[in-house]
Amino acid sequence: MKRERVLSDDEIRAVWKAAEANGQYGAFVRLALLTAQRRDKIASMKWEDVSADSTWTIATEAREKRNPGELALPPAALEIIKAQHRIESCPYVFYGRGNTHMNGWSKAKRQFDAKLNGVDAWTVHDLRRTARSLMARAGVASNIAERVLGHAIAGVEGVYDRHRYRDEKSQALLALAALIDSIANPKANVVRLKRRRG
Repeated sequence: MKRERVLSDDEIRAVWKAAEANGQYGAFVRLALLTAQRRDKIASMKWEDVSADSTWTIATEAREKRNPGELALPPAALEIIKAQHRIESCPYVFYGRGNTHMNGWSKAKRQFDAKLNGVDAWTVHDLRRTARSLMARAGVASNIAERVLGHAIAGVEGVYDRHRYRDEKSQALLALAALIDSIANPKANVVRLKRRRG
C-alpha cells in the first residue's frame, strides 16, 4: 500500500522549528523539504557537487532511470549547506563517521522525534511528497514539479523533449521556499483601525 502522508501546515511549522535547533540532522530535514529530493541524494551530496553559482549537480547512480540532474538551489537551501561544518578529509556535506556520508537514520530520527511535539507517524520521505504538494499549491506547473523531483516524463514528451528546464526548476524551488517560509514564519495579519472621534 502506497503512503499518502502529507504534513499539514502546523506539522511543517513544528518540524521546521525543531529542525532549526537540531544541528546536522535538522539541516538535513530542512534541505529535504526545500529541495524535494530523496534522502540518499541529499546524504551523498558532496561539496564539489554544489557550484559557486548555487547549482547542485546530482550524481546519477548505476541503473538509475532518472534524477533531476541539475538544480539551481534557492538562497535558503544554499544557506543551510554553507552553514555545515566542513571536514577537510571528508567530501560530503552531511558527514558520518570517518569519511562517509551521514547515516544511522533510525537513531537520528528517533532523537529528532523525541524533541518534536504534535507530529506523529511521519517519515523523511513524507517531506518529498509534502514538497511536491506545496509546489502545486504555489502554482508550479505539474510537469515542472515532476522534473524537480526527477520523475520520468511519460509518453512522447518524455522521449522527444530534451530541454533541461533549469530556469523553470529554479523558479519552482524559489516558489517552494517562499511558501515554506510563509508557513514556518507566519506574519501576523494586523490591521490598525482608526479611532473614531466623538
